[in-house]
Amino acid sequence: MESLALLVSILVSIVLFSAPISIFLSSRVAKSLTSNLVAKLLRRILMAIVSAIGSVFSLFFIISPIPMPLKIISMAALLLNIWSVDREYGGRFMIRFKSIFGKAE
Repeated sequence: MESLALLVSILVSIVLFSAPISIFLSSRVAKSLTSNLVAKLLRRILMAIVSAIGSVFSLFFIISPIPMPLKIISMAALLLNIWSVDREYGGRFMIRFKSIFGKAE
């Protein structure tokens, strides 16, 4: 039972911390620190890996029969991971989202 509790706490930690890490890696500060092409590629690869793993585990928690607060946290983490990937790689989702709700520029 202790190993199961450890596994669940690791999975919850991944879901909780994947979104803030992904948001930080797509921020202006991180982009300015990685002006070198190799550093930029490494930052983008790291961000893609963190976002993908966090999104998969978030979907796992959303689908599984668990308490509602953890589902809400997982949904927020999933949305933030998608937003940070969109912010890093072009912003097409946000443009579409704004055009649907009438906030296009």
